[in-house]
Amino acid sequence: MSEHGHFRVSSGFASLCALVCLASFGCRSSEARGLEAEVAGLAHAIDSLRNAPNAGKAALLEALEKTACERPEACRLKESCVAAYQRHRAGLEASERARALLADKDGGTGAVISAAGELNRAEMELENARTMTDRCSADEGALLRKVRAH
Repeated sequence: MSEHGHFRVSSGFASLCALVCLASFGCRSSEARGLEAEVAGLAHAIDSLRNAPNAGKAALLEALEKTACERPEACRLKESCVAAYQRHRAGLEASERARALLADKDGGTGAVISAAGELNRAEMELENARTMTDRCSADEGALLRKVRAH
């Protein structure tokens, strides 16, 4: 204790405290930083796809499919979300086929029956896609929280 009643801290002790503080809060492994960067890139691609109008989703799905992943957790997220949006795309395509069949003035009853089948397919695909995209979103949020916590 100094003559004024204050504690004196040696410069060595202060340096040690600073080192411990930095090690505890600022120093993360390159693996953790790599995972965070990988997940952030995937999250950006997923969010862009999720927020795009239906007409723009095909190109963004292709971009997500081409997004590299190295770490198992990131790859599982990518696979889950790609599958969800492939299902969504399949539903949209079935809906477009139904629309085209109904627009054909010469299609007759056969076209109407085929369009009904395509509409049923679209409804089923889109319902499954909704469940899968909800899971994609939840998994994305959980993984983002996990990598940010480390």
